[in-house]
This record gives sequence, structure tokens and C-alpha cells, in this order.
Amino acid sequence: MGLLYLGFVVVSTLCMGLVDHRWRLALFDRPRRTLGVVAAGTLLFLVWDLVAIESGMYVRGESPAMTGVELLPELPVEEIFFIVFLSYITCVLHGLFSRLLAGDEVSS
Repeated sequence: MGLLYLGFVVVSTLCMGLVDHRWRLALFDRPRRTLGVVAAGTLLFLVWDLVAIESGMYVRGESPAMTGVELLPELPVEEIFFIVFLSYITCVLHGLFSRLLAGDEVSS
């Protein structure tokens, strides 16, 4: 059960990739821009987490669904995958809403 949370985050990211691939909303429309934004978002949120950890505002919770693997003290490996997912879903949603607001059709 220790891989449950990580597995859900990875599967969610892959599913978001399928949505992106189908409608070409982010990575499959502009790959360089999307990878740059995801990398920048990941770096920003990672620094944010590290500052919160250093200041004592954040501590890792205990859960049987987590791997228990820490990259640094109080920074679980799952956090990196979640941050990447968060940045990627933001790009996909931006692509979707940009199309909808521009009046483009987004249908099957």
C-alpha cells in the first residue's frame, strides 16, 4: 500500500496526458513552451516547499499510502510528482480555457 498515493499521482498525470494528446491543449500543441512552464512551475513550488520546510511551517505527514522515501528531510518523493502534475494540469487547463474563450470548438 506504500505506493498508492504515488501511483494515483502518476496515473492522473498519464490520464491528463491522454486528454492533452486528444485535444492538443499543451504539451502536444507547443511542447517546448509547455516543458519550460512545467519546469519553471516545478522549480518555483519546490523552492516554496523548501522554504516552508526550513522555516518549520511544513512537516511530512505519516500515511500508509506513501512510500516513506524522502529526497530531503520532510520532502517525500511523492511531492515532486505532485508538483509536476500540478504544473502540467495548469498548462492543460490554460490551453482549454484559451480555446473556449477564443470561441474555438473543443469537441470529440
